[in-house]
Amino acid sequence: MAKKQDSGTEGYGAGSAVAEREKRVSNRPDDGDRGRLAGGPAGTRNEGGGPLGGVYKAGQGYHTRMWTAIGFASLVIWFVVFLCQKLSVFGSTPSATLIIQVCVAVGVIGLFSALGWWVLGRNPKVNDFLIETEGEMKKVNWTSRREIIGSTKVVIFVLVAMSILLFVVDIMFMLLFSWMGVLKGSGMLELIFGGGGS
Repeated sequence: MAKKQDSGTEGYGAGSAVAEREKRVSNRPDDGDRGRLAGGPAGTRNEGGGPLGGVYKAGQGYHTRMWTAIGFASLVIWFVVFLCQKLSVFGSTPSATLIIQVCVAVGVIGLFSALGWWVLGRNPKVNDFLIETEGEMKKVNWTSRREIIGSTKVVIFVLVAMSILLFVVDIMFMLLFSWMGVLKGSGMLELIFGGGGS
């Protein structure tokens, strides 16, 4: 009986239900362990194994990754179209030219797809940058529509006022220099003030 009480003072005892429950909970893998179990560094969530491995920190930075992938895919498609146009002179027959174009296009798309997967799905540095970028963008205090409309009105008013002011000052300088005899010919003044008939 004394032995049971002694062991009970150290971590609730080896046979108690509370100690067993704590042991089970502490042995569960947390988010940091999931990355290690999936083959990635601690703190990552490489889900879905497979031959290419999972996505580095899947679920984080989704929008920045997706838009980066869309931009990257657009550049690859443009490059493939450019290559196909340049390769149209190769081949002795139209069918041979088509085969060359298709093979090159498939090869380029496959190469850049693998590169894009590695950069946007597996590379820790690039993905950490994209994740941090999305986190910072969520902290931005975006202006409301009302504030944008008000600021746009102010900018338009200032531009119109400055244009009118500069026009008036320019006319005054033209009149001054014409009166002083520095500005030869008053064709512009006659055009503005309607005296161009003489």
